[in-house]
Amino acid sequence: MAGVLDSGGPPPPPQQQQQPQQGGALSAPGMASPPMVPQQGLQQGPPAPTHGQTVAILRHMDAIQAELEVLIKDPAVGKSNVKSKIIDGVTKLVANRIMTPGAAVGQLATVPDSPFQQRKWLQQHLLQTVIAKVGALSHHAAAFGGTPENMIDKTSSPDDHLADMQSVMGHYGGPR
Repeated sequence: MAGVLDSGGPPPPPQQQQQPQQGGALSAPGMASPPMVPQQGLQQGPPAPTHGQTVAILRHMDAIQAELEVLIKDPAVGKSNVKSKIIDGVTKLVANRIMTPGAAVGQLATVPDSPFQQRKWLQQHLLQTVIAKVGALSHHAAAFGGTPENMIDKTSSPDDHLADMQSVMGHYGGPR
């Protein structure tokens, strides 16, 4: 399955630097943090993904997450070599046009031979997938939260998933 960057998923939203607070006050748990104030001269991250790009990211990550969860629940994981099952899962993602064949080959090349290491590999990829979903949603919500429904561009389509993900990768400056 795919790592966040290799699979076409976005990196977590860019973090902006805060200016030092006077008095060193810390936020209490459960209270909103002070607003992020970018310092002059720092490089800004990419703009938030559009609604269509966010939908494509979620569709992409959900498909990967589903395959990873099936594999992780397999009682053989960590005890015996499950590389053939991982290959089958990646093949499903390629067949469903979630991943390109090239990305699939790249990911499969990183699968370790040791059963224990395969379990760790699956767990790490699942964690990266969940983090990417949360990051994309957070990045989009920060920019577009409260936008009226009729003003949302809803052009993302499962039929154009690979093209949508290509757009996402271009948006975040990833591999093309």
